[in-house]
Amino acid sequence: MHTSKRLCTPLIVMFGMIIAMVGFAAPASAQPYTTQPTVSVSDQTPAAGSSVTFCGQGFLPGETVTVMLDNDTEYPSVVADSSGSFCTTVVLGVSLTGTHTLTATGTTSGRMASVQIVIAGVSASAGPGQLAFTGAAVIGIGALGGLLLIGGAMMVVAVKRRKVNA
Repeated sequence: MHTSKRLCTPLIVMFGMIIAMVGFAAPASAQPYTTQPTVSVSDQTPAAGSSVTFCGQGFLPGETVTVMLDNDTEYPSVVADSSGSFCTTVVLGVSLTGTHTLTATGTTSGRMASVQIVIAGVSASAGPGQLAFTGAAVIGIGALGGLLLIGGAMMVVAVKRRKVNA
């Protein structure tokens, strides 16, 4: 049997299968996207000048989502992932206090969701029962790092002396 006949039969069967699969395939029936979007924040009572993580879900996959505070302060837009979710960091102004609303709006779908946050003012002094931050912990970490550096240098010198004397 010739090579062309041996190759021709499987190809005819393969193309016949492909045509049958395409011809008898059922039409796709996509369901409408009806999930209402939801949003959340990492802290609903943040301090002024701090940052919160603002996340949402239920938007269209790949959709650009605008983030606004009280419908007048716009933050950088974010793109929803393949499941329609996003997370972004929102830095709050130092002078903000009181109740505010963070809103996410999908630019393609027009879907909107919001959450309220209560921003506490920044206090320069410690209140009753609270300790003031003195920075001692930062100094302690720096001192520990310095001691570790000196100890490592001393170990290198000791090893070199041992090799020279041996």
